[in-house]
Amino acid sequence: MIKKTYSFEKDGRVNDVYTLSNACGAKVDVLTYGARLCRIFMPDRKGKLADCLVGCAKPEDYYDDNPYFGATIGRYGNRIGGAKFTLNGQTYVLEANEGAHCLHGGVSASFDKQIWDARIEKDRLVLSLFSPDGAGGFPGNLQVTLYVSLTEENEIVLEYQATTDKDTVCNLTNHAYFNIGQQPTVLGHELMINARKMTPVDDELIPHGETVNIDGTPYSFLFPKPIGQDLSSDAALIRRCNGYDFNYCLDRIGRGLELCASVYDPESGRKMDCYTTLPGLQLYTAGSTGSFQGNGKKKYGNHCALCLETQGYPNSPNCPEYPSTVLKAGEKYHEITTYKFSVK
Repeated sequence: MIKKTYSFEKDGRVNDVYTLSNACGAKVDVLTYGARLCRIFMPDRKGKLADCLVGCAKPEDYYDDNPYFGATIGRYGNRIGGAKFTLNGQTYVLEANEGAHCLHGGVSASFDKQIWDARIEKDRLVLSLFSPDGAGGFPGNLQVTLYVSLTEENEIVLEYQATTDKDTVCNLTNHAYFNIGQQPTVLGHELMINARKMTPVDDELIPHGETVNIDGTPYSFLFPKPIGQDLSSDAALIRRCNGYDFNYCLDRIGRGLELCASVYDPESGRKMDCYTTLPGLQLYTAGSTGSFQGNGKKKYGNHCALCLETQGYPNSPNCPEYPSTVLKAGEKYHEITTYKFSVK
């Protein structure tokens, strides 16, 4: 079932919260500002429901500065080095919002700061957004649609579609901060990522076309391990990020929906499996969230959550060695990510 459960006005425009629920008692709150996942209530092994998302206390608070809590990210998730890229012989200059680089679509036109149109279509919430040619420096009129559904099997399905009238780059994801237990950090969560390689980065976290094998290193989660197990290792990038903030090159079989990661909280028994059609996964373990001074659901410290951002590789527009994130005029961007909750 889907219904509108809350509305508020900001700067003369109406924002809505929609609640998706199922017969198991699971619930998902979605805010039209930023097409955000605000709350995810899932049962533990005793059947007790709890919110599995880190975020703001009230829907209105998402207008204040926050680290992209639960937001749909676009036009381009992750980083584009130098805040520019060249396509079809033309160089496009973007908004630099992380040093010299463009992060998560820039500032003025980034999708997390837009109010999306919403409608209910049978068992799906349909969110749509129009991004005009030149928005944030990106070419092409881009029409984006996000379908959100909650199944009776406690799966949250995010289906992204986009079209453009001019060749552009497109890389959409969601920035949900998950904590599927009730502890202050996720360092005890056991994580698996189906990847033997990652994209190495420079000191400003920009990759430059390479991939590196991470088998047997502190970066690897090919075999499940607690997130905090190697946090104090001598790995340079883990020290640089106070944890993990890296793109994993997923070991894929084909082009369909495949398991890419699993996270398990031994205390509550909750398990979350992530499936995607995309080639990459950014693991972020919130190494700087302790600096967030806004209105959170509770007081947050570092490592209070983890993000599993399914994506094309960062800086792909400047790295022809990586899977292409170019969306050509007349073609359709169509990707799916599913977060499936269960208990054991």
